[in-house]
Amino acid sequence: MLVHDVWRGADFTLRNRAVGMGWLPFVDVPEHHETAAAATARLDRAYRLNGEEKETLELIDEDDAGQIALAIGQIAARIHRYPAWRLPFFDENGVRVDLTAEVTEVTTAAKRLRAQREILGPAPFGALRADDLIVSTYIAKARTLDTRVDGLMDRLRALAEYRTVVARIQERHDKQEWMARVDAIDDFDHAVESELDRHHGDDIRGAANESELLASVYLDTLTPLTATLTTTDAPQRD
Repeated sequence: MLVHDVWRGADFTLRNRAVGMGWLPFVDVPEHHETAAAATARLDRAYRLNGEEKETLELIDEDDAGQIALAIGQIAARIHRYPAWRLPFFDENGVRVDLTAEVTEVTTAAKRLRAQREILGPAPFGALRADDLIVSTYIAKARTLDTRVDGLMDRLRALAEYRTVVARIQERHDKQEWMARVDAIDDFDHAVESELDRHHGDDIRGAANESELLASVYLDTLTPLTATLTTTDAPQRD
């Protein structure tokens, strides 16, 4: 939406803001103070496009410089969505790119290029085509505009490379967080407890073997003997 608003000349800072009671008679729209939280919320939000906004984006997409602006907007949005982008690392080392400024500058340049190409118009034809000065001037102006497009394309590539770096930082940050979390698992304590568990298991197995031995003695020897003694010692009745 930033690309759209810059192209249309709309104020992007008014998005994601309430207008208070500005709709009431004799009540002015309150002033809105820009804050980091408001800017972040505005950039995070996904705006639903209306018909006019869709037409504007289609118009932008018809121009090669406009396509560069849209691509830079998409890359900037991806960078902004990385959780690592909130890390103080970028500010502490002075390597944070102003994404809003980058998108704004490229979109403004793309819009200006489109207007100047319309001024230049198609290649000279008819009698104008036979005029060497007009033809050479047209070629020079066209090359100038093409060079400007090449410059915007270079900025697009640079931001894409920057996004790759941010993605790598995100991967490293995720790795550090994972390692910090699993470091809470004490290997030595678990090794000791595992050894104790093994000894405890051996004790249980020993108890099981002893129980089996005693049971065999009781069931196979003592029980029949007890039954015999009980039968033998039973009192005789007259």
